[in-house]
Order: sequence, then structure tokens, then C-alpha cells
Amino acid sequence: MPAKTAAEAVRRYVRRLQPGTVFTPSELIQARLGPEKAVREALRRLAIDGTIRRIAKGYYDVPRTNPRIGPLSPTQAAIVAAHARKTGGIIERPEIDAANKLGLTTQVTAQPVYRTNLFPRKLNIAGQRIRLRTAGPRSLARDADPAELVIDALRAIGKRRITPKEIATLRDFVRQHGLAKKLKRRAQRAPAWMVPYIDNVLARV
Repeated sequence: MPAKTAAEAVRRYVRRLQPGTVFTPSELIQARLGPEKAVREALRRLAIDGTIRRIAKGYYDVPRTNPRIGPLSPTQAAIVAAHARKTGGIIERPEIDAANKLGLTTQVTAQPVYRTNLFPRKLNIAGQRIRLRTAGPRSLARDADPAELVIDALRAIGKRRITPKEIATLRDFVRQHGLAKKLKRRAQRAPAWMVPYIDNVLARV
């Protein structure tokens, strides 16, 4: 493919991306938009004219902009999604996300730990520090199972910080999703410190 044709193909591809999307040159090369050299040169030019940003070696984003403060940093989720596409690996949410999702905390960790089937490593991209921890297949299947949200939320909060209010929130979640039997079975594989809290959650479900 001629360089001019590749450049236009890359430009069209980028125009279709939503603001906040993080991507890598390898995605465009795999999409057969052109040879590696032409794709990288096209991205370099788009970064110069401000259409995209080079946020780290091998990583670009389509900037999101706030009317008051200007361009925003990419989110951790967008960075992790791009890294997963680049490597072909599986990367799942950190445990603190379960507590956030269930409304138990608004805490955001400075360096979240994601589960993955890749080798462990640390990503430092656009000011976001993200750690990847190798996990087994059972751990990586957690995101599809709402009962695992309860386990991850308890683990994220920690045994010395769980309050009656949080137990009540978890109880409502278990009741709404019909998870009582599943969570009871899952408790057999939970850490010993967590079992009394799970029993408390199930006490009046």
C-alpha cells in the first residue's frame, strides 16, 4: 500500500475512534491499514497536528477535552483495554472496583492491581501507574460472576473496616440478584476471616 494511501486509511481509522480511546500502532497494522513504517509515520503526523496524543512509547489516545480545563488524561480502563488488545492477554478489573460498583466506597487506588494471564509488570502511561498481577483461570473468570463481586468487595475493604452499613448494602445486592445459595457455596473457598462477614450478609436474605 502506498504511503499516501496508508496515511489516509490511518486518518479515517482515527476519526472513527471515540474521544478517550487509547490505542497502539499494532492495532492499525493488524487491521492492514498499511506497512508498519507508513502507519507509524502517519501517527507521528497526526500527533504533531494535535489530532491524537503520544502518551507513551507505543501508545496513543484521542484526547478528551473539558471546556474548563482542556485535555484530560486517559482513564485506567482505556489504557488497560489498549494493552490487552496489544498483547492479546486477558486483563480483569482490580478488587477495589467491586467495592465501587456496589456503592461501598468511592476510593480509587493510586496504583491499582489488575489480574491477568500475562507476565506481571507495571505500566506507567500518561501519569497512570497500573500493576498487572498474574492470576489463574479461576480468578480471571470472576468478572462474569456477581457472587465474586461480593468476595472482591469484602477483600478490597478489608476485615478491620467492614461496617454494618456495608453488610446491609451487600445483603441487598445478594437478595436482588438471588445469590444466597451461590454465595454460601463460594464461602467454602473464602479466606477464614471473611466467612463470618459472609454469614452475616446471608443471615436475613
